[in-house]
Amino acid sequence: MQISAEYINDILGKIKSKRPIIHCITNFITANDCANVLLALGASPTMAHHPDEVVEMTSHCDALVCNMGAVSDYEAMCNATAEARRLGHPIVIDPVGVAATSFRRDKCIDLIEKYRPDCIRGNVSEIEALYNRKSLKVGVDSDFRDRDAKALCSNYAKQINSLVITSGVTDYISDGIITSAYEYGSRLMSGITGAGCMATCIVAAFLSCDNSPESAAAAMILLGISAEISEKKTMMKCGGTMTFRNELIDTISTIKSEDIAERMETK
Repeated sequence: MQISAEYINDILGKIKSKRPIIHCITNFITANDCANVLLALGASPTMAHHPDEVVEMTSHCDALVCNMGAVSDYEAMCNATAEARRLGHPIVIDPVGVAATSFRRDKCIDLIEKYRPDCIRGNVSEIEALYNRKSLKVGVDSDFRDRDAKALCSNYAKQINSLVITSGVTDYISDGIITSAYEYGSRLMSGITGAGCMATCIVAAFLSCDNSPESAAAAMILLGISAEISEKKTMMKCGGTMTFRNELIDTISTIKSEDIAERMETK
């Protein structure tokens, strides 16, 4: 997929104009980061988790994120996902930690098979655990050993007939027919909690304005470019990972069209 800076800026403009409400059933560790990154984009976050209120909440929203770090809220996820599917709202699932436990993996697979989400975004280990239906003895972080991430992304997208994003040093995005690779980002992203969770929320915001593989790719490129700019700002301040975390959200809230175009021209 050939994604232009103009296209990314067009989606950003739509988000700021529409101010889509993104319903996030996400883990408590990163809920604040997810809310702040959505606000930085110009979207509006809501984090309702109770199973008796999520259907009504979802009906008011423009996209739904289900993060398996909140697997204890699985009933709420099912209720919200059924309503989002009924209304035709984009559904994005983040399979946090499914490589580590069979309980979490089985719940995630069940959610995917019942409701056919529009997009799954996870790291290589998480996507492999879902594709092969087995644990990999890792936590929530990725394990890159001897993996063909591109083929894995494509094969899993074909298997579930949904868009799949495999995040890493290289991000792969596949609809099962076309698989594209993008190399934007910063080594510092692996040093903060919630980089993947934030990525999933950004994807949901983009899909709420244009539900397409190109829009999902644009979301990942925006995050990667923002991370590159934020790393540079962090180094100028002699800062560390916490400085980078704050810079990342700041950059997403202030990024200009010329910043995006300049970074894309150098790739």
